[in-house]
Amino acid sequence: MKARGVKIQDVAREAGVSVSTVSRVVRGHSDVSDETRERVQAVVGRLGYRPSPLARALVSGRSQLLALLVSDITNPWYPELARSIEVHAGRAGYGLVICNTDDDPQITRRHVQRLLDHGIEGIVHASVGLDALEVSPEAVGDTPVVFVNRRPAAAGASYVVTDNVAGGRLLAAHLIALGHTTIGFVSGPAYAATGQERLRGVQEIVAERRGQIGILVEQGESSKASGAAAVRTWLERSTLPTAIIGSNDTIALGAMEALVEAGLHVPEDVAVAGFDDISSSSSSLISLTCIRQQTEKMGEHAVTALLRLMRAGLRTRRRPIREVLRAELVIRASTVGRTRLARDVHKAEAMQSDSSAPVAGDRVVGRLRVST
Repeated sequence: MKARGVKIQDVAREAGVSVSTVSRVVRGHSDVSDETRERVQAVVGRLGYRPSPLARALVSGRSQLLALLVSDITNPWYPELARSIEVHAGRAGYGLVICNTDDDPQITRRHVQRLLDHGIEGIVHASVGLDALEVSPEAVGDTPVVFVNRRPAAAGASYVVTDNVAGGRLLAAHLIALGHTTIGFVSGPAYAATGQERLRGVQEIVAERRGQIGILVEQGESSKASGAAAVRTWLERSTLPTAIIGSNDTIALGAMEALVEAGLHVPEDVAVAGFDDISSSSSSLISLTCIRQQTEKMGEHAVTALLRLMRAGLRTRRRPIREVLRAELVIRASTVGRTRLARDVHKAEAMQSDSSAPVAGDRVVGRLRVST
């Protein structure tokens, strides 16, 4: 008998027990004698029986599945987040279903309804924000939802986010300390709260300089094309800033490419910084200064929060879980140049030789990291 065609009734018939007994053995219930358990397990092994996950979910009311909704799976930051969530969900015994939403409420609505129909137990929402209503309590009922990468407007929402405002402040302060007096900021969509929070941090630092620093803002999408388009716009207007911040690394990389195509040098002509610290940003060819989101920790904490909500009663679940992770500035060659970067690394290593000061690559006071 082929394993794929083996049913629970076949195991029961072969072992001489009822279907419910086989089910209890498979699910590890203790109310079965050792002799019966061993006999059923032997038949299960001999026939190659594998319980149907759907049937098991119908019996137990649990699918052992979580879902992750992302805005754009082609954005390199989302796969890094998805990997962390999948790893930590797996360690807790859960599988992960990943759905791409394109920030389209109708697409999100279809995904959510399908997930709920299949008994999904919890949802991590990492879309930018246009589709938030589709994962509201009215839409998902008692299914717990944890937001990552942004703070939703809903009062009772649970979330795990980076301190975006602090990140914007760190980037702006770093560029101003390098002597830049005009900073360009390329944001994502207007409805993306993350970009607006990062911009607010930059604006706060600029405002503190009381008119000494100028800021130019271009709005686009969360894409390389938007970063490149902003640079071309500034070039056409002859208003190119001496430093550019992308509200994510992908935007910053697009700006860098457009600057190079225009015959300009980074950072000698224009410094560039981003936000996320995707894997390609640390490449020696790119060496992008950025705010590092603690993506691995964000995924881990999102899963932990979701499991807590799933295990809690409805009354307890109404108390949201909210975590704000520390923003970390990673300084690379795209703002300070390779010569100065190498000198700073050497200086940090020299400090380590006669003190307990952190070497380059370690976290230091002020949430600063120097990286080669």
